[in-house]
Amino acid sequence: MTKLPKRTIVGVLVAALLIVAAIFFQQQGNGGNGDAFELRRSEFLMSTVVEALVYTEDEALGQEALSAAYRRAAELEAIMDRHQSDSDVAKINAAAGQNPVAVSEETFEVIRQGVEFGQMTGGAFDITVAPVMELWGFGSGENRVPDDEELERALELVDYRKIHLDEERLEVFLEKEGMELDLGGIAKGYIVDQALLTMQEMGIESASFDAGGDIRVLGIKPDGTPWRIGIRDPRDRTNLAAIVELDDQSVVTSGDYERFFMEDGQRYHHILDPDTGIPTRGLTSVTVLGEDAITTDTLSTGLFVMGLESGMELIESLADTEAIFITDDGQVHTSSGLDDQVEIL
Repeated sequence: MTKLPKRTIVGVLVAALLIVAAIFFQQQGNGGNGDAFELRRSEFLMSTVVEALVYTEDEALGQEALSAAYRRAAELEAIMDRHQSDSDVAKINAAAGQNPVAVSEETFEVIRQGVEFGQMTGGAFDITVAPVMELWGFGSGENRVPDDEELERALELVDYRKIHLDEERLEVFLEKEGMELDLGGIAKGYIVDQALLTMQEMGIESASFDAGGDIRVLGIKPDGTPWRIGIRDPRDRTNLAAIVELDDQSVVTSGDYERFFMEDGQRYHHILDPDTGIPTRGLTSVTVLGEDAITTDTLSTGLFVMGLESGMELIESLADTEAIFITDDGQVHTSSGLDDQVEIL
């Protein structure tokens, strides 16, 4: 089998892949309401295409709300991106094993919830996985398969339980030198929530915010119908595996097709098991529906790592949260509360 270059990463071709790959909005005109303006905007944030849609009878208000939502998203990205040297996360990482770092309320909240989701998933979701991600080159783009000794050393730095939080001082401390936070699996969901909240506080009642597949919708469409979101077939980006209907909810999909490289005919994707440091096998995608994007974003990754059986057990124990699992043999499994919200294609 022909060996592809190590730098081959499908997920980085953002505009081509993410828009076709994950989700599309099935909409018609003004949603059936002639009085509502349909306003769309697209910008590049968080290393992806971010698309927003607003329905409103006040066009000026709608445009103002869109601008405010994107400003809020950019502000939050700036303080949570570990690759920006002056961000909260970069400062925490630089001080690992040395001293606590005071951070913004927003960064503290995301890290606090990251720790909670780590506990909920038994460590399947871990915001300290950055050292292992770097070994595989998913941060730099210099992809390679690390050897066992490298993985063993890096895994010593991966443990969400070694994050110390001081709620009164809003301080974060990483216990061991060399530890690093990577909020990539949770911050995007939080930012989507905050962007939509910004629009809601300005009086918008029907809107969507889509950050490269991390989607949250506000209310329903003006014609009274729910939002219809397509879930891509993980092995055929031209087709959909399912369509879900949302009413004031969020949906996020994690898949092994988003960021990966090929070596010796083997697919190596970016969803790493924090226990082993290697890509998780058994599933090709996990889609989570819930009330907010921080939950769906985080759980889509955590459930992917947990696998079908353990992941389904967890999702069935959670209120107002549902999931779609697609296994590597193409089988689709849905949680029990999804019957009236999903159409399997």
